Amino acid sequence: MIRSQDITQQRQQEAAVALGFFDGVHLGHRAVIGAAIEEGRKRGLASRVFTFDPAGDKPASKNALTLLQTEEQKDRVLEAMGADEVVCPPFSSFKNLSPEDFFHHLLMDTLRARVLTCGENYRFGHFAAAGVDQLREMCCQAGVQLVVVPPVTLDGEMISSTRIRQALRDGDVELANRMLGAPFTLEAPVVHGKQWGRTVSCPTINQLFPEGFTVPRYGVYAAEVMVDGRRYRGVTNIGVKPTMQDNYLTCETYLLDFSGDLYEKTVGVSLIHFLRPETRFSSAAELSEQIHKDIRQVEQALPAGC
Repeated sequence: MIRSQDITQQRQQEAAVALGFFDGVHLGHRAVIGAAIEEGRKRGLASRVFTFDPAGDKPASKNALTLLQTEEQKDRVLEAMGADEVVCPPFSSFKNLSPEDFFHHLLMDTLRARVLTCGENYRFGHFAAAGVDQLREMCCQAGVQLVVVPPVTLDGEMISSTRIRQALRDGDVELANRMLGAPFTLEAPVVHGKQWGRTVSCPTINQLFPEGFTVPRYGVYAAEVMVDGRRYRGVTNIGVKPTMQDNYLTCETYLLDFSGDLYEKTVGVSLIHFLRPETRFSSAAELSEQIHKDIRQVEQALPAGC
C-alpha cells in the first residue's frame, strides 16, 4: 500500500475513493472504506482512502479529539483491508478550498475519483460548507458514482469514535474493542522507569502515551502484549501509581512467562478486560500482594499463549 501526502500530483489510475477522517478505523469506518475497495475491484479501479494528518491543523469540530490509533497502526489496518493508497495530506493544504474546487480539482482531477464513498454525516469544503446532498448533486453532474454508507450500529446505538472514547474513559474496553473491531492498543517504545517492580518480583515495562492519544480509565487491565511477533499475557496499570507517588502518567505492564530486556523496543499492549480501579495502598507490601492477585486473575481470564 502507498501512503502519500501529495495532493498536487495527478494520479494515473482512476479510483474508488473513501472519504473521511477515519480515526480508529472502527467498524463504521471499515464499512465506508470497504465499500470503496469493493467498488474498485468490481470496476477495475484503484482504491484510495482520502483523509488528513491529525498532527497539524484540524477542523474546528475535531480540535478537542484524542486519537485512538497511531498513523502506523491505521496504515496496517488499511493495508490489511486491501486499500491501494492512503492519501493523508495536512488539513491546511486543502481546508480553504471551496466545495466546488475540492470536488473538481482535488477529487476528480488529482485523485481521479470515479466512485466516492462516505458516511451520512460527511462534510467538505471551506468551513465544512457542503454535505452529502451537495456531494450527490456534484456526482450526478460529473457522472461519478456516490455510495453513502449508512451508520453501523452495535447494541442499538451508532458506532462512533466519540462513543469509543467514552467507553475507554469508562473502563469498558470490551465495548470499545467490539466497536473498533480489534483490541484498543497502545503501541509505544519501552522507556526506563524506577524499576520498583523488581523489588516485588514483578519487573514491568513502562510506556508513555503519545501526545494527544486517548487515555483509558486509570486502573488495572488484563492485556495481551505483542513482542517480536509473539503474544504474551500481561497485567497493565494505567495511571500515576499513587502508592509509589510517581504522579506522572504511564502505562506499566507485567508480562507473564517472559524474561528479557525490552528497553527502546516498540511494544503493543492491547487492553482486554478492566480488572480494578487504580488504588493507593498503605504500603509496598500491600501493593505487592494485590499485584499477585491481579496476575492470578489474568491467568484465569486469558488462556496461555493468547
